Amino acid sequence: LSYSWPILVLGIAGILNQTADKILFPKVYPGEDANVQLGIYGAVVKIAMIMALITQAFRYAYEPFVFGNSREKDNKETYAKGMKYFVIFTLLAFLCVMAYMNVLRYIIKSDYWEGLKVVPIVMAAEMMMGIYFNLSFWYKLTDKTIWGAVFSGIGCAVLILINVFLVPKYGYMACAWGGFAGYGVAMLLSYFVGQKYYPIDYPLKDMLLYTVLAAVLFVGITWVNAHLGFWLALVVNTVLVVVFLAYII
Repeated sequence: LSYSWPILVLGIAGILNQTADKILFPKVYPGEDANVQLGIYGAVVKIAMIMALITQAFRYAYEPFVFGNSREKDNKETYAKGMKYFVIFTLLAFLCVMAYMNVLRYIIKSDYWEGLKVVPIVMAAEMMMGIYFNLSFWYKLTDKTIWGAVFSGIGCAVLILINVFLVPKYGYMACAWGGFAGYGVAMLLSYFVGQKYYPIDYPLKDMLLYTVLAAVLFVGITWVNAHLGFWLALVVNTVLVVVFLAYII
């Protein structure tokens, strides 16, 4: 019970992180079109859930692997490599979704396209949630799961506060940034506390280089989508994605 009840709290906080913004939105958004705005947000988030699917698939594969190899001498090096490749391939997925947004947007009706600007924010938030999952093994392996409840609770509180105070002014954009901030805070707390109790030498420089390159390419993709025609944008964006692939290789 001492090991598992914090994981229960962590799980509840995780569910709240996924749903609290949609529950709170119609209660705090002023005006009669709250449900309309919530509908737009809920529709465009479906595209961003591609990242959530990738993270969930990774989790199902990686968690048994970690616990099965927890007593190996080089396990910390393995966890560091796992984190690096998770970051690389989620950044690749992020760029692919952004590059082919002009195609993927047809998943939803054109009435909802005005909300597509939240997709990169929500995808980045889901990516940070995946990194937080990678960082969570230190307190699971050291039987300090109470830290997981603390980190998730703080992250959830940040998300709720941003929604309550900023949604009335900024609408569903505040929902997207609330999730980004909540997962970001939990991720950073888990990293810094984890380095004290279970230090792992993550390749931060390499991951930063990939992140900076992805950010630069994302800016390019955003400009291309806004200024070039449909087919030309697809060609140019494909080249930009290939640049990232080439750097990986």
